[in-house]
Amino acid sequence: MQLWSRPAKTLPIALNGQAIVNSLTENNKKMVWVSRMVRDDELHIIQVQAIAGISLPTTLVVKKFQNENLALQVDDNVKYHYISEMFLLASNSHDNIIKVVDLIQWEDAIMLVYEYPVNGSLQSWLHQPMDAGRPLSWPVRRLIAIGVAKGLCHMHHRCKRPIIHNNINSNNILLDQNFKPVIASFDAAQMNMAGLDQPLPMVGLPLGNFGYAAPEYGVAASELTEKVDTYSFGVLMLELVTGRMANEAGADGHLATWAWKNFTKLMANQQEMFQSAVDRDIPDQARYMKEMATVFMLGVDCTVGNPQQRPSMRMALKRLRRGCGRGPFRGLLTCYLL
Repeated sequence: MQLWSRPAKTLPIALNGQAIVNSLTENNKKMVWVSRMVRDDELHIIQVQAIAGISLPTTLVVKKFQNENLALQVDDNVKYHYISEMFLLASNSHDNIIKVVDLIQWEDAIMLVYEYPVNGSLQSWLHQPMDAGRPLSWPVRRLIAIGVAKGLCHMHHRCKRPIIHNNINSNNILLDQNFKPVIASFDAAQMNMAGLDQPLPMVGLPLGNFGYAAPEYGVAASELTEKVDTYSFGVLMLELVTGRMANEAGADGHLATWAWKNFTKLMANQQEMFQSAVDRDIPDQARYMKEMATVFMLGVDCTVGNPQQRPSMRMALKRLRRGCGRGPFRGLLTCYLL
């Protein structure tokens, strides 16, 4: 990966570095989002006050890059990891991608400071709701689906060089106060200097996130393209519709396998068949049944085994927008063939 000494866009806010460092404690050190991290860098959630340019009160995430031997000062390996992530994010600004707001260089560590959307992760709302009496409605889930698609579409198609995230899952989708999604956790992200649809050798990437990871990750000496993100995005769509855990193994396998095996039966003309697969927590389901079916079918198409048969994220976004606002349920296979 080619790196420059300065990011393409300057970071917008200067924070009080000493105050940030003083705020880092064992009590606020935690895994804010799940990541197939190459390193075990520390993540801290902190509250900040009276910082110009940020509405208050504000929660920030501080990611601390440091040597395994904490007595040593920052070395070139640490610098490489923080520069990689800083460059990818600072040169990749988008409403649906997490924002780096500052960089703090200290004697024994380098810290990136991110905005932290106040509603936490999508995973917590789907499976461990912050407010059990307030389930995610379908319009909110639709907003999340389109927002994630827009963020990935920007990374794949609108950057000078395509960015492959390699780690899309519901814990890495964070939600702001209006439930607008942002994509987080760029530890495993790679820039494809060869361009879109060109293979990218899998170098040093951990094989994780069972249920979300595309099957090509498990092939020896495989070469990846941006379609690995399409696969994970498809699992996310199935998760939004069904409320099922992506990696919850059942008789028909994990979520993507289950959806593929049961697709024809669920898409038959009987509304009751598909309705049985929809997340029971979604209110007013009948009103949105056909729309949910189009998202479910997109999820199935995005998770086919052959990467070349998966839609691009540009096409996935187009299908999401086209499929929203459809009328009453009238046979889903017919709708699928339109």
